[in-house]
Amino acid sequence: MNNIKPLILAISAASIISLAHADVEEVFIIGNADDQRELTGSGNLIDSEALQVFSYNDINRILSNVPGLYIRDEEGFGLRPNISIRGTYSDRSGKITLMEDGVLIAPAPYTASSAYYFPSAGRMHAVEVLKGPSAITTGPYTIGGAVNMISTPIPDEVAGFLRQELSSYGGLRTHLSYGDGSDDLGYLLEYHGGRSNGFDSIDNSDNDTGFSVDDVVAKLRYRDTLFGVDAEYGLKVQASEETSDQTYVGLTEQDFFANPHRRYGLSRQDQMNNEHRQGIASLTLSGSDWQLTNQAYYNRFERDWYKVDKIDGEGIDEVLICATTASCNGMTSVYGSYDQAWAQAVLDGSVAADVALKHNNRAYVSKGLQSKLEWTFDNHSVEAGVRYHEDYEARNQPVDSWTQGADGSFTLAQLGTGSDSKKRSHATAVFVNDEIQLGQWKVIPGVRHERYEIAGVNASETLAGLALGYQLSDASYVFAGVHQGMSPSASSSSNAESATNTEFGWRYQAGATDIELVGFHSDYSNIIGVCTNSGGAGTQACEAGDTENGGAATVQGMEFQLAQQTYTDSGWLIPINVTYTYTDASFDTSFVGASLWGSVDAGDRLPNLPKHQLALQLGAEKGDWRADVSLRHRSATCSAAACMSYQSIDAYSTIDLAVRHQYSGKMSLYGKVDNVLDEHDAIVSREPKAGARGQKPRTLTVGLTYAF
Repeated sequence: MNNIKPLILAISAASIISLAHADVEEVFIIGNADDQRELTGSGNLIDSEALQVFSYNDINRILSNVPGLYIRDEEGFGLRPNISIRGTYSDRSGKITLMEDGVLIAPAPYTASSAYYFPSAGRMHAVEVLKGPSAITTGPYTIGGAVNMISTPIPDEVAGFLRQELSSYGGLRTHLSYGDGSDDLGYLLEYHGGRSNGFDSIDNSDNDTGFSVDDVVAKLRYRDTLFGVDAEYGLKVQASEETSDQTYVGLTEQDFFANPHRRYGLSRQDQMNNEHRQGIASLTLSGSDWQLTNQAYYNRFERDWYKVDKIDGEGIDEVLICATTASCNGMTSVYGSYDQAWAQAVLDGSVAADVALKHNNRAYVSKGLQSKLEWTFDNHSVEAGVRYHEDYEARNQPVDSWTQGADGSFTLAQLGTGSDSKKRSHATAVFVNDEIQLGQWKVIPGVRHERYEIAGVNASETLAGLALGYQLSDASYVFAGVHQGMSPSASSSSNAESATNTEFGWRYQAGATDIELVGFHSDYSNIIGVCTNSGGAGTQACEAGDTENGGAATVQGMEFQLAQQTYTDSGWLIPINVTYTYTDASFDTSFVGASLWGSVDAGDRLPNLPKHQLALQLGAEKGDWRADVSLRHRSATCSAAACMSYQSIDAYSTIDLAVRHQYSGKMSLYGKVDNVLDEHDAIVSREPKAGARGQKPRTLTVGLTYAF
């Protein structure tokens, strides 16, 4: 494998040389709706038309209709999603491959994959979710699959777009793009910004609990010939900044049901500030039956989440558990004796306490070179790729001392100092996938090899996959697949996560009706937990980045989706989309997790995975008017495998409503209501740090779009 890096450098050299000319167009994995129907395996494409129905700026809501995908909400805005595909560990989306335009987008995909950065969902042109054997073409996380976000493309002619929204709680959103394209030269300038004052209230403080995000993208494209073939040069530059007044301090059970939108006064200084910078240079060479796409990419992400770390020397989760359950063994304070009443008083701000606020100050760099060849000949459609990748995480995390007074006041006592640390990783990956058409059959063998070093720990994995498809009729198609999946381990305390994944399905498409039914099964030989600051299921403290072997586990289930459009006699178009996911996920071995999983018995369910998920979207369109309603339901689950008292997560439902009027050929006006019934009495998450959290309250939005 040592010879691979020079090969990638040679293949991609032209991309780097072309920086002065270039832009990268959007890079699809699935392609379009027709390509999705022809997949020998499962995947979902949310195209631009589907994204416009509700005009969400929250990736959690955008992805909520995708079967086999699980979301753990955190702050109601979708700023830091927790996404699982087919049962992977959801915390900070750290076990799925996240991409934008085909490029790895997590802050440090190998060293620290937890996605504290997530692209602005509201500026996306499309979103793809890839599952099944095709996941080995993306990597490095190949057990569940990948989410690829497609940015706004350069237009084919002079064109602009404006979106302006106002919403409850001081919400404001602006999306503006302008560009031009021709046969040889094109460009795009884009701005997307959103902000809100937030819907929570902080005890003894008027501080906001919302966010502001500003995101700018510029693209260039140049088309010419190179070596006698068509060539497209590309450059994409992106920059974003976020300030969000968010916290890890949730609520006790009692306080949640009294007021789910309360925040304790000791969290009033909590704030995330981050900056993201991206550059992608590309060169795509095309022949009559082949295309070679080369990309050189660089991402830098810096963030400082200043937030409550400890109270009287005890962890946030310990104080919350003490106040909720009266489990306060070994907890001490110089101001009084810890019991349930004292812990509650500390949270209420009615007794004195020492509060440590930590600068979770980190910088990440992720960079690499990748090339992908797509070649069609005879009855073969070959896709082959190679990637060399480097990333690192640097930390400087001073801890400041604050004093809470018995009157609820909050005073800085002493500034802290922090020590520096740094972790580096590099990886080389190659894959080959060959789609072979044999009459009514498709046979797709694939293989992926990864060699990586994470913080000094070396490993290599070779993964194989095979997919089969058979065209039963013009409308009906069956498919099956098996592939080996892997998630690299970020520390020497565990082995890589590994699982054998199978799926089998049936797809039907006739006229305006699409149906898909898929069964999936993941047999983990070793499932690993990753310690993050946002976790909190275990019984002991852990260092962020630590990993832990969890032994064997099984995740299996069924995915169903139906999409249909019907015209009524009166001329109304009625689109309906239904998705349902059944999941049975459990540990197959018993063990006592030192810090991450807690105490686990064989047969315990994997946490944060509801058995039943249902999404129904119904619309009505006639002339210039359209109305849509979206219903989502999640059954009850638990935040920890043992599912002890105060670890249950309630079943809950959400209804959103949108109405749109096409005022002219260029302008549309719309209004929408998220959480129409203002459901807020269900605990939808107990993380970060064992605190109860609920849904975003009813939120009204009005907006307009104008295309020019």
